[in-house]
Amino acid sequence: MATKKISMGINLRKNKSNITSANGKYYPEVDVQKTLSLRGFAQHMTDHGSLFGRDVIEAVLIKITQCLPELVAQGVPVQLGNLGTFYPTAKVKKGAAVPDIASMEGLNPNDIIQGIHIRFLPDMTREDNLCGPKFKEACALELRNIVDTEEVVINGKTRKVQTLKPIATAVAQLRSGNVTPTPGGNGGSTGGNTGGDNGGGDGGGDDLDI
Repeated sequence: MATKKISMGINLRKNKSNITSANGKYYPEVDVQKTLSLRGFAQHMTDHGSLFGRDVIEAVLIKITQCLPELVAQGVPVQLGNLGTFYPTAKVKKGAAVPDIASMEGLNPNDIIQGIHIRFLPDMTREDNLCGPKFKEACALELRNIVDTEEVVINGKTRKVQTLKPIATAVAQLRSGNVTPTPGGNGGSTGGNTGGDNGGGDGGGDDLDI
């Protein structure tokens, strides 16, 4: 029997930049939910009919979190099956590029590298494509809210607070003529995300500092 997909919420945020032709238009971003803990992920796997209990799965996941960074720190990419590959990249310090071969003598890489990042490259094979348009086919998208920010005064201090208005409510107000002015202010987020910028493009891969 088919199982109904759980929807991924899509919010719309108004571009308020005055230096672009996109000003005033609404762009989509993912309605990111509360992050699932490692234990919660292990329980989720158990609930999906795993032969192993949550404690065993959690122990394996913990070991992965320990061993994977260790290998990547040695310059060894790690492929996790059809999920994708974790690999390292170096971030160069500003203005620290090596000008010529002569400057390489006695060079300490710590003097030119600012940080090492763990990058994740989703699987892009024909069978298990987890990138862009192909992965969208695995998602059940649902429009939810208009995201905005407004300035409020809390304990004498002005702060920006994120607001969410259901899109259905906004459309109904527009039809009835009862349109609430859009609050001013920029910034804000929907829990950390957004899967792309206000140009509607795809975001890059996740990265973690080690």
